[in-house]
Amino acid sequence: MQNQKNPIAFLSVFKSGTEMMKRVIQDVTGLLPLEPEIIPGKVNYRDSSQLYFQNGCFYTWHLFPTPEVQQKLIETHARPVLLLRNIYDLVVSMYYHFANNIDADIGRGRNVDHYFREMSKKEGLSCIIEGIRKPDFLWKGIGPHLQHMELMLQFSERYPCFVTSYENITQQKSGEVQRLAKFFEIPLNDVQVQSICCNSCFNKMKANADRKILGVSHFRRGRSGAHAEELNMVHIAKIQHAIKSYSPHLTDLLDKTHLAHVLNVVNSAIEL
Repeated sequence: MQNQKNPIAFLSVFKSGTEMMKRVIQDVTGLLPLEPEIIPGKVNYRDSSQLYFQNGCFYTWHLFPTPEVQQKLIETHARPVLLLRNIYDLVVSMYYHFANNIDADIGRGRNVDHYFREMSKKEGLSCIIEGIRKPDFLWKGIGPHLQHMELMLQFSERYPCFVTSYENITQQKSGEVQRLAKFFEIPLNDVQVQSICCNSCFNKMKANADRKILGVSHFRRGRSGAHAEELNMVHIAKIQHAIKSYSPHLTDLLDKTHLAHVLNVVNSAIEL
């Protein structure tokens, strides 16, 4: 089990494969995941008071590494794990999260799916990119999530962090599991690595959710590159404009951390 003198804080971008990475961390460390209280529609991902540690657990949430959060992590000698995802796939995943009312089966649905039924998928995807304002639903678009990733990478330059992506953790999981165990200074043999990879694979996690009945909606597709079938060239242009506007340093930071694929777009994106 991970030494509690170095608490673990797992910070992930919204819809970046959090559940999968939580399972990997749990299996590597033997610790249980601990989330702050979640009140749908009243979540503040920048609230540093939501960051706390408990013996036998690791912290997990979509918390922004603001200066206050960074200071807490540094003062507690925490070992942060940061998870990103390809921004174009994120847009698609975010769309389906709201349009399909994901996690309603565990009482955490956002219950704004009726707004998306009133518009076409093309319009709905544009709202995810640019934002939407309703009496009970304020979505600021992808700008804050781009800023989230930029803050993560800037923090990783200042303080030792384990930085990975949904693409890496799904496409080269064995290597990422071994790299994570090394970061935590936990020895793993080949059998343990194989078991961790198996337990956290998409199909097994979805099957487990099916057996429990609850949480099934959270597992929709499980593969990368979906944006090629969902986004048109106008969507792509809007996303690229948001990248320049909200996260001007993101491209260079991703290059430094060998995560350039987070901004890669599949060329087969559909026409208008």
